[in-house]
Amino acid sequence: MSWIQQNKLPAAILGVTAAGAAGLGYMLFSAYTSYSSTLDQFDTVNNSLATLKSATLAPTPENLAIKQAKVKEFTDISSKLSLVLNTMQAETQPKPTTDTEFQAKLKTKIADSRKLAAERGMALPAVYNLAFDRYTGELPKSNEIATDLSGYLDAVDQIVATFAKVGVKQMEMLERSELDSEKAEAAKPATGTAKKGPPGRPAPAAAPKLSERRQVRAMLTLDQAALQLLMSSLASPSEMPYFTVVRLLRIENERKNGPLRAETVITAPFVAPGTEGAAEAIPVPAAEGAAKAAPSATKPAPVDAIAVLGNERLRVFLEIDLVYFLNTQTASVGTR
Repeated sequence: MSWIQQNKLPAAILGVTAAGAAGLGYMLFSAYTSYSSTLDQFDTVNNSLATLKSATLAPTPENLAIKQAKVKEFTDISSKLSLVLNTMQAETQPKPTTDTEFQAKLKTKIADSRKLAAERGMALPAVYNLAFDRYTGELPKSNEIATDLSGYLDAVDQIVATFAKVGVKQMEMLERSELDSEKAEAAKPATGTAKKGPPGRPAPAAAPKLSERRQVRAMLTLDQAALQLLMSSLASPSEMPYFTVVRLLRIENERKNGPLRAETVITAPFVAPGTEGAAEAIPVPAAEGAAKAAPSATKPAPVDAIAVLGNERLRVFLEIDLVYFLNTQTASVGTR
């Protein structure tokens, strides 16, 4: 005690050092305890994950029965829906067509479409073959492909006729997607590249195809009223016998800038009262006892305003899906 009283500064330093060492030791002990606990939890989770990875997937009979019942219910409902939709589009199903008959039909459709566009005032592209340019100079590879192309041609011709009837001013571009049969003829599949399933398990069966989508793309110039009529016609079952879905619609004004001052000049200026020429517009009453003059035809009022908004045309890009519902009971798996 006497040493502490005689050496207060060293004693204080030693006391603070001892307290700090005790606190640091406690913190180290707590950290080690927490580390050990966390490490034990990690080992437990890691062992559980390894057990799950090594476990074999074996569904119980109850779960397997429930899954089979759900799959059967979904298959039955989808088959009924596909059959109903396939029956509804029976009127648009193409008749069996040979390759030469299809080419003759294509040329007739092109001529009729050009005539209808000229009557309705719709400008067409310089090269216009209803997006079937390939078959104006060659025949389809088989009669089955010709039959599918015949139905496709009828649908594209119906869409173009709708463009003309609603008042489209110009059709700048018309394209279509190829059929699966056309792609199969163009690209020959390589042999021996079929995807195999895991060893010991059968390869998964391909699901039957319920529908087939064919795309028609067009660039049009029209006004707002014609665009509204076009969208209504494509969605109306009485005007469009095919199942059509507007997948993409892009609209922009034909003119990017406002009207010029020279375009808004009024040719017949307004005549203010009290100026020269205003007396001609004011009727003069007849004298008493004089015969009434025969009423003259009323002259139209001079134009004193010009509409600068709402009369511009629109440039529209359309991507239309033609949806064909297949009969899963008669169609082959994955093809038509």
